[in-house]
Amino acid sequence: MRLSPLAEVKEKFGSRDELIKIVKGEIERPEGMNDEAFEAKVRTISNRKLLKLHAAHEDVTKRFGSKEGLVDAIMAILSNGKKIDKVYQAKLLTRREAQLLDLHRNLEKKSK
Repeated sequence: MRLSPLAEVKEKFGSRDELIKIVKGEIERPEGMNDEAFEAKVRTISNRKLLKLHAAHEDVTKRFGSKEGLVDAIMAILSNGKKIDKVYQAKLLTRREAQLLDLHRNLEKKSK
């Protein structure tokens, strides 16, 4: 049986506050947002979403090394030996890691 998000947070991280500290360090703070506002925003995120954000970051780090590595992998699939579109690559760097993972997964499926 699958654990509830709260039970999973408590089992893996001990408390919600520990997970919030970890996720806060993993995600990018929006421009113009100060530390207090960013922390308040992260504290309002549900446990399920916090777990997904953490899992996405762990997957990116393990498989690609960084967000830039993931974008490079996406561009390699899209270019197929052609010239790389630097504007599109820069646009991809503004996306969240979970969105990029989803895009990479879909492109891999199409290329097979």
